[in-house]
Amino acid sequence: MGVLFACCALSSAFAGTEMYSGKEMKQVAPSPLPECDFTWTGFYLGGNAGYGWGHADTDFDPRPDAATFFLLEPKTLQPDPDGFIGGGQLGYNYQFNKWFVLGAETDFQGTDIEGQDTNSPFVDITGAPNGPGSFLAAHERIQWLGTVRGRIGFAPICRLLIYGTGGFAYGNVDYSANTNFGPGGLSTYPVDFTETKTGWTAGGGVEYAVSNHWTVRAEYLHYDLGDEHRTQNQLTGGVPQGPPFFVRYNFDTSGEIVRGGLNFKF
Repeated sequence: MGVLFACCALSSAFAGTEMYSGKEMKQVAPSPLPECDFTWTGFYLGGNAGYGWGHADTDFDPRPDAATFFLLEPKTLQPDPDGFIGGGQLGYNYQFNKWFVLGAETDFQGTDIEGQDTNSPFVDITGAPNGPGSFLAAHERIQWLGTVRGRIGFAPICRLLIYGTGGFAYGNVDYSANTNFGPGGLSTYPVDFTETKTGWTAGGGVEYAVSNHWTVRAEYLHYDLGDEHRTQNQLTGGVPQGPPFFVRYNFDTSGEIVRGGLNFKF
């Protein structure tokens, strides 16, 4: 009986102690964070639309000099154009590891970026105004604009790209200006012409991948297509006159663009 009682006591003591296996003692490791399931590498095609505004200072320079011309003080008008711009783009990106992206892009868009400025009556070199109906007028309009640019970007988080961009710009620009000394156009110095200009552009933007194929972007660009100038002799009643009087016009062609875009990545 003593032995039986001792065995029962030991069984009761051990029954109150929980036993654990080696597997139960192991802690479960947290699941690793998922890797980014998107890459910027590949070709893309898309469209863009936005707003542009220009810096189109137009200089009126009397020739052979202000003292000889007398009736025209050197003057600058500011027909700073603005308006809608929209078109399409095509490009390619290559992503290095998970951070850096290099790419190239070309775009082409039509615009109604246009502006004009007038000054009437304008003054001579003494500051005295010319007669009633005298005026200076300047006008500039960008018909279309294209760029070919490199891009360099940084992807701080999956699907978000912050980039800078710059390269070659070209555009078709209408220019016109006139120095008119009175009613009826009896004495005028008109110019009116169109040029395809080249220059440079630079800017930056942010782009976000809303799916594995579609991205949206917001972008800013500065463009500079250089200056354009013409020298015009006097027209009296529409008939060209000879020396000595001319007006030399110099047109600035630069501006800014802000736009949004939508791309399909292949």
